[in-house]
Amino acid sequence: MNASVDSRSLSGARPASEGGMELLLWILVWSELVVFGALLGAFLLFSALDPPSLVTLRRALDLNLAGIATAVLLTSGFFAACAALGRHPRHNLVAAALGGFAFCGLKIAAFVHELPTLAATEGRLAELYPLIVGFHFAHVLFVAGLLLLVAWRPVPRHVATVATLWHLIDLVWLLILPVIYLG
Repeated sequence: MNASVDSRSLSGARPASEGGMELLLWILVWSELVVFGALLGAFLLFSALDPPSLVTLRRALDLNLAGIATAVLLTSGFFAACAALGRHPRHNLVAAALGGFAFCGLKIAAFVHELPTLAATEGRLAELYPLIVGFHFAHVLFVAGLLLLVAWRPVPRHVATVATLWHLIDLVWLLILPVIYLG
């Protein structure tokens, strides 16, 4: 079998557009919202089915540290937004990443005294809390690393992409906070 290739068709081919990457980014964003939405929905369902477990869980949580962590994460989001707007992207991405690492440090401090109490507690809420918050923690840690990676060579397209992911993390935390901590 002989297959001939028309060289004119190859030279006229267009390079892959960046639209494919943008589509993947938005698929990632929406899939993350669906996953966290399902987890938070399960948390709300089990909260309604077992109110005493919810009371026990909320007593074990450190609302002050959660508030400080929220302020740190939102401040970090501000730095990511400044980077996406082109204002000193390298410095602002590093500041955003440092805010993410500080958030993780605050969550570790909270986990140190919350998890022993929760380990002695029975019920699905005591299992869902570390799953939801731990999954978010892993996202913060991973994307904070990406912020540093992009800060090393800040290309505007990459800065915008990583800032979008960072804002998704902020949004997810703003959904977690009232459902788990404030409800």
